[in-house]
Amino acid sequence: MSVPGEIVEAVRRARRVFITSHVVPDGDAVGSLLGIKLALERVGKETRAGLSDGVPPSLRFLPESRSIEAGGSAKSRQFDLGLVLDCGSLDRVGQCVEAVRACPVTVNIDHHATNTRFATINWVDTEAAATCQLVAELIRALGIPYDSDIATCLFTGLSTDTGSFRYSNTRASTFRAAAELAEAGARPWEIAQNIYDSKPYSALAALAEAILGIEFSCDHLIAAMSIRASDMARHGISEGDTEGFIGYARSVDGVEVAAAFREVGQGLIRVGLRSKERADVAKVASEFGGGGHVRASGCSIQGTMEQARIKVMPRLEQALREAGYTWTA
Repeated sequence: MSVPGEIVEAVRRARRVFITSHVVPDGDAVGSLLGIKLALERVGKETRAGLSDGVPPSLRFLPESRSIEAGGSAKSRQFDLGLVLDCGSLDRVGQCVEAVRACPVTVNIDHHATNTRFATINWVDTEAAATCQLVAELIRALGIPYDSDIATCLFTGLSTDTGSFRYSNTRASTFRAAAELAEAGARPWEIAQNIYDSKPYSALAALAEAILGIEFSCDHLIAAMSIRASDMARHGISEGDTEGFIGYARSVDGVEVAAAFREVGQGLIRVGLRSKERADVAKVASEFGGGGHVRASGCSIQGTMEQARIKVMPRLEQALREAGYTWTA
């Protein structure tokens, strides 16, 4: 997992750096963004961080999370370098796209196999469990020591993208990186408590409703949940509060593929896809303009909830067949 020298040099030369990641950011997106931001500020760089959708409530415990600007407010500023983290394609940065395009040099650091290599310099390592693992290597290559804040941000990304070190992307190198971050001051129990054990009741009520509404198909091999905008409004939650819902559909015994359809705007459905063992959901997501990992991917579809399901569900059935699954009608 060697850091490309041209990335190290580009970061060292830059004085003003813009950092961003994908829409509906998860722990790896926010953790990698804050980890490198804090590290660069330690050596005197001027940084600005922006996320199209802002930081979700469950990740606001992270150090300096309030410094991340929501929306595209940074687009009018001038930067020497744009860092795009954990993002498979440029359009996935949402409202921050203009700020990235205005940078004379851009660096793309990611671990998704579906990455489109859209930047001036691209570092895509699909063997990494999380983008935070790559950012940790970059910080080391820059000669910047970890402190407890940096370690906390990076450990969060490792933990969330591996499902608390439960998913198949967890390797020996993942544990070595996690141990190093813990030694630097990250406290795993505190991170876990904030992410997994501090949910508002409104989010849990919405989760219960989503679980009870799961629809099964292909002899229970597929579990699909629908979360409408009206449901989120009724419970007083945001899209970020629903980020982990799909994991409960995936955890049902006998399910191979889980799908979560979220209505996030007028005629816009965000689709999350997860698989357990063999089905390639990244291939499905890429056919609808999305991407991600073989076992965890997503895409956005214009249309109604029903139209999105009509498009995606038959393709998920095909993915099951391609993976060797059979079932009776």
